[in-house]
Amino acid sequence: MATPNSLQQQQDYFRSVSSESTTYMMVPATAAAANTRRDAAPSKVWVAMVVIVVVVLQIASTTGLFVYLNMSISQVRSQGVTEELKCLSLLNALDKDQDIPEDLAQLFGEPCIKLAEGIKAYISKVRLTPYSLNKARTLPRTFNTSGSKFATSVPQRPSAHLTLRDSSAQGSPSYPTPQPDLHQSCRHAVRSWANQSFGAHLHNMTLANGRLRVPQDGRYYLYSQVYFRYPSLNEGDQHTASHQLVQCVYKKTSYLRPIQLLKGVGTKCWAPDAEYALHSVYQGGLFELRAGDELFVSVSSPSMVHAEDSSSYFGAFRLDL
Repeated sequence: MATPNSLQQQQDYFRSVSSESTTYMMVPATAAAANTRRDAAPSKVWVAMVVIVVVVLQIASTTGLFVYLNMSISQVRSQGVTEELKCLSLLNALDKDQDIPEDLAQLFGEPCIKLAEGIKAYISKVRLTPYSLNKARTLPRTFNTSGSKFATSVPQRPSAHLTLRDSSAQGSPSYPTPQPDLHQSCRHAVRSWANQSFGAHLHNMTLANGRLRVPQDGRYYLYSQVYFRYPSLNEGDQHTASHQLVQCVYKKTSYLRPIQLLKGVGTKCWAPDAEYALHSVYQGGLFELRAGDELFVSVSSPSMVHAEDSSSYFGAFRLDL
């Protein structure tokens, strides 16, 4: 009777026709799996070795290319510095007003010649700029008899600085007629401006009837100061010890009514025992003006305006903005 172990052995292999032969006709399953693992292990090792070799070659080639590029850049830089030094030595050997000979131009090459010519042009420009500025500053100026006007060959911007003269000494009415088209607080236009005093001038602008005419479009800075001098008060006029002083700057255009640009107001309470009460109103501003505009100043109390060159003045000048 066959035992279980003998039956298991009979299932693992087949016998040949001869019942006496004990040779296996089929390898057992456990032995086949062991052989498969032994065959797969060498193939994995070869794949890993190939990958490592490829990575090493990639790193080596990248490193070599980087080193080669650095060496090439260094060589080009050193060669460029050498060429520039040669060009500078060539430029130093030549006089500042001497042209470069053709044989030297062919010897050194076109880039070197361009560099030398550029350096020469820059040196000439640097030397010429201070000379031009110094020459412009030392241009002769012609003064008129009053010393208020001067002219040079350099174009001048429109500008004016006018001072107030005593209208009573010129035979003009001391108190001008108020203009109804002006603001109620300053209806008396000041017309006694002049450019005959020391420091006053009138450049590329015209003055007529106290109005300053703008010759060019642009941005102008306008300024004005009026010096008010109030006489001493009588004992019966104590209620008038306070007075309002107003100064305005107007622009007359093609419109019917003048346009008010600036307005300054000062209210002062003066001591009744003072011989004179003094006060000045100053104002200034930047405005966009057109050619043909007329500028003028008006005040509230023309009888109090004091004509003095350094105290009452009116001016304008154009800014290149």
